[in-house]
Amino acid sequence: MKCSIIIPYSAQSDRTIRLFDSLEKQDFDESEYELIFVNCGDNNELEKYISEHGTKVRTICLNAPDGKAGQARNIGLEKAEGELVIFLNGDEIAAENFVSGHYNGYKQAGKPVMQFGLTKQVFEENDRFYYEIKELIGNGIRYWLTEPERYGLDKQKNYYYIKDIRLDMLEPYSYDFDKVKYKMIFTKTSNLSIPMECIKRWGGFEESYRGEEVDDWEFGYRMMKNNVDIVYNPQVAVFHLYEKERYDSRRFNEWKNNLDSMLKKYNDSFLNKLSEFTSYFDPESKYEPNRNVWLDTYKHLEMGAR
Repeated sequence: MKCSIIIPYSAQSDRTIRLFDSLEKQDFDESEYELIFVNCGDNNELEKYISEHGTKVRTICLNAPDGKAGQARNIGLEKAEGELVIFLNGDEIAAENFVSGHYNGYKQAGKPVMQFGLTKQVFEENDRFYYEIKELIGNGIRYWLTEPERYGLDKQKNYYYIKDIRLDMLEPYSYDFDKVKYKMIFTKTSNLSIPMECIKRWGGFEESYRGEEVDDWEFGYRMMKNNVDIVYNPQVAVFHLYEKERYDSRRFNEWKNNLDSMLKKYNDSFLNKLSEFTSYFDPESKYEPNRNVWLDTYKHLEMGAR
């Protein structure tokens, strides 16, 4: 088996089913990759859908009893048989060359590498969230999505997408990712791959973390410390139908506790500056409308590390 795709999911079964359909339509040998879905909630609509429609690709459905994404990925890893492991979120949409793009990049590298791809946020035309997302589309560039039905979207509607903010994060380095210092910030498990041999040697995901971002950062940083190169693969972008994220005090406290645990684990002054992202996640933070706090914080972080 060449590739194992591990997908934790919880709610919104329609999005997970759409992802499943997109992963069955890959330009990759159906016998050479497998799909491992791990349910983090109580939604079993995906399993029902698969049992009724069947599957061309080996598909495994599992459950994460504690509902944590890190635990879900580790449960998936225990069953994975691929030499390359690819991580996705349950609400993405994969283009036809997604699996082949990750696998070809891995083989061309000639050594163990962690590859990340970008996520293109997709919006419906006249989206009701337009005035809430000005900071996301501040560059004014929108790209119209042709043939939306190819991605499981309504062909009667018009959709556009915007570039991933991580391209703006690479701009100060003229898009040369080798120059980036805080590479772990790019290792989002919404579109990430790594050889299974690296996981067997240096471990999977930290299961005590709740919430987002920090478990990805910790995983990426651990691989960095063990000399696994992190590389940008522009051939493996995925689409994500926009859904407004809400950072309430509970979610913020989870994030802060995760970060504190990571800083304590490594006791590395290089990581201390990650606390600058607090202003982004803190729901009480006050900042100018249309200002992209994430991008500003990241650029300040990188400037200090040069």
